[in-house]
Amino acid sequence: MTIKSAYAGEDVPLEVSYTDSNGAIDPDDQGSDGTPDAEITITDNSDGTEVVSAQSMTNTATGEFEFVWDTSAANGPGTYRVEITAEFGGETKINRSQIQLKE
Repeated sequence: MTIKSAYAGEDVPLEVSYTDSNGAIDPDDQGSDGTPDAEITITDNSDGTEVVSAQSMTNTATGEFEFVWDTSAANGPGTYRVEITAEFGGETKINRSQIQLKE
């Protein structure tokens, strides 16, 4: 998962790419219907509030997803947990990270 430094109030692109240890895309990541699904949830660490709840991510390429987070809807500066759940033909992959929003 790629997370860039961010400031409260700006749009932040969040990207994830699923590859194996050699950098190759897992063939399963193409999904059984050709359109794999990924959802993103962003939670405020301070009080557990979900500021983004199970929003669909854009499938930009095989095994790659992007979501642009409008942080003006967040609870202001602070630390947020990011969880991405991707479904690939019956296989579920979960990525977790954190992002710090600055003033």
